[in-house]
Amino acid sequence: MTPSRNDDLDGLNLWISSAIQRGAIAILTHRNGDMDTVGSACAMANIIGSPARACGIHLSTIARAMVKKTHSDFMVIDSEKIAWPRNLGGVIIVDAAGPSQVGIELPDVPKCIIDHHSAGEPFELNVGDLYINWNTNSTAEIIFQWAESVDGERIDAASRQLLLAGIVTDTGRFRHANADALLAAGRLASADEIEFSEFIEEMESVELNTSQRVAIAKALSRVETLDTGRWFLSHTRAGTNEGIVARSLISAGADIALVCRRQHGQTRLTARATAKSTAAGLHLGEMMERMVQRSGGEGGGHAGAAGWTGDIDETDARSGFIAILMDNQEMVR
Repeated sequence: MTPSRNDDLDGLNLWISSAIQRGAIAILTHRNGDMDTVGSACAMANIIGSPARACGIHLSTIARAMVKKTHSDFMVIDSEKIAWPRNLGGVIIVDAAGPSQVGIELPDVPKCIIDHHSAGEPFELNVGDLYINWNTNSTAEIIFQWAESVDGERIDAASRQLLLAGIVTDTGRFRHANADALLAAGRLASADEIEFSEFIEEMESVELNTSQRVAIAKALSRVETLDTGRWFLSHTRAGTNEGIVARSLISAGADIALVCRRQHGQTRLTARATAKSTAAGLHLGEMMERMVQRSGGEGGGHAGAAGWTGDIDETDARSGFIAILMDNQEMVR
């Protein structure tokens, strides 16, 4: 680790100690509740102990299954009726680049932001706040390094599985993993002699109900394709499990997968890309940030996995993404 990262870890430990003296610590996930944010929050709460609790407004299908499997404590909160502890010492926000990604109004207490994305709409930092942003494949890697700096013996089996699941999902099942991510995953797995193939298969075999299976099948049946000359795009509309649909399109041969979902007056774009495409210069997170510039809303993410949410209709959103993709194709030639 570089000295600056050591400084970050020292600062984080001091921030946690101060927060505990003031009261409870809420470890808050981002609004989409994916495995990296939920795994990081739950593992961190496990390691800190009773003063801390993981919470957020949503759990993805895989995150929900892993929370259940590891018997982790995660509180799903109502964004309209939030009941914070009377003595709240601070809030740790994991895996969120800006305040809009949290999905709730933050309480007026010291906050600590731990993330690995480029910040589109940065948090406003006050005295007593801490901001940590490392160039890693996942937030789970940051939490793992912090946990090792505190006391490796306090990383229990549940926390190791949660952090490993976060790395697995945020690297696209290691397709976008760098050496540091692979090293962290290896250390997490070796402690409990976890077999990677079995672990990933179990994660991917999340039990879907009949309506979800039907919805996924329908989404796959209405796929449209576009050959941009440089990349092959497959896109469709889904009512649920957009990540599973997008991953299926990549497995079927697409360079880029785009899945649209319309719900509660909002359009959601979920995009995935192959490692070959990102190595050639494609960055879906930056494209989704350009969607924000084009159409408002909120968006961002990684080179190989990103999302955007806004008020425009599906046709406009899809057209906007394709236009940005074509512009991006010209820039990286």
